Amino acid sequence: MGAVSCGTPGGDKPPEPAHPVFDAEQSMQLLKARDVTRQSGLARFTSTVVVGSAGGDLVETSRGEQDFGRGTAYAERTVSIADDFPERVADRLGPPGTETFAITARQVLVRDGSVWLHYRPVGVGPVADAMRSLRRFEGETAPFGDTLAEAIPSARPQGRPVVREDGGRDYRAVVPGGVAAAALPSGLGKMKDGWNSEAGKGQNGMFPMEIRLDSRGRVTRATMDLTPLLTHMRDVEGVQSVRATYELSGHGGRATRTLPDPSTVEDATKTLTLIGEVAPGDCALFAPGLASAAMVRTVPCTRKHDLRVFGQALVGILGSRAVEEGAARKDAVASCRDQFHEAPEAWVREAVPAGRYLVTGGSRFTGHIGASGKSNSRLRGQYTCYVRTSAPAS
Repeated sequence: MGAVSCGTPGGDKPPEPAHPVFDAEQSMQLLKARDVTRQSGLARFTSTVVVGSAGGDLVETSRGEQDFGRGTAYAERTVSIADDFPERVADRLGPPGTETFAITARQVLVRDGSVWLHYRPVGVGPVADAMRSLRRFEGETAPFGDTLAEAIPSARPQGRPVVREDGGRDYRAVVPGGVAAAALPSGLGKMKDGWNSEAGKGQNGMFPMEIRLDSRGRVTRATMDLTPLLTHMRDVEGVQSVRATYELSGHGGRATRTLPDPSTVEDATKTLTLIGEVAPGDCALFAPGLASAAMVRTVPCTRKHDLRVFGQALVGILGSRAVEEGAARKDAVASCRDQFHEAPEAWVREAVPAGRYLVTGGSRFTGHIGASGKSNSRLRGQYTCYVRTSAPAS
């Protein structure tokens, strides 16, 4: 009889399945990590941006939950500002405090007491401009935007990742200048003329980023030093550093936050008022969720309020000066200065800090060259003069 060969039990083990992230081509691993993270369902997150100065820091912190499967999120966003942080920059990034956001059905909702406000950026003009700024909270990579999560799909690994004892990986990567600039806090400043955000072109090139994945290839942490971008920005005097961090944990967990009931959602356009429509002497609260004072909720001055309007400035400039950058605002500031000194003492005595006023608004430019070759340029602006307050009038 011929010999019969018997296989050893377990001798022909099937091959291990390929890892969805780490066995992919290295250039694709971070893009695969985004997909694996999305497939994990709900996760807790914390996003922190620290804007540093010699006088202290301005810190933006957003934390909450994101359900990648449903495309929903719940987040509390807090802004804290050191007393000696540069005032002009703080005005664009503040006011300090905590606001609560929800992302559901591709809508950005902001909590306002017992109701939620729905901002709909429709049409053109200051209302649409103010509301459109909230679109940054609608994330593409993660349900809650305005975090470093949006930069991860564009990140390119540099060299092999470090393998940790827990099986996870630490990557050093770079992202294009335009992606890095989008990670800056909204309102921090404007990019200088000649800014070229395309990777590998001009002087901007690529910017470093560090990303940590767990053993399953899910994102758990991303950090980025945005300080080099300050050299390409305007209106950031006094700012010395900008650093951002994004952290995820509890992948696949259950929600602990309750999303807004539709019956508690109101249309912000029917609830809020353009600050340009507030009469001098009247008081208002800042609109929740908006980085500017473009829209407010008017309240009696005997109640708690955030600001008091003391004047409105309409600006009109014709001719060559209409093309001068900042011309409209310069004239508005001069007008508000005069109105501040002429205003009733009761309208400005609550100013915080004392004697300081603020100006908000915008301008529209129109121009053409006539048959004679003469330039006909016009700049029109509407601005509001107000003081920030901290308590009801006594």
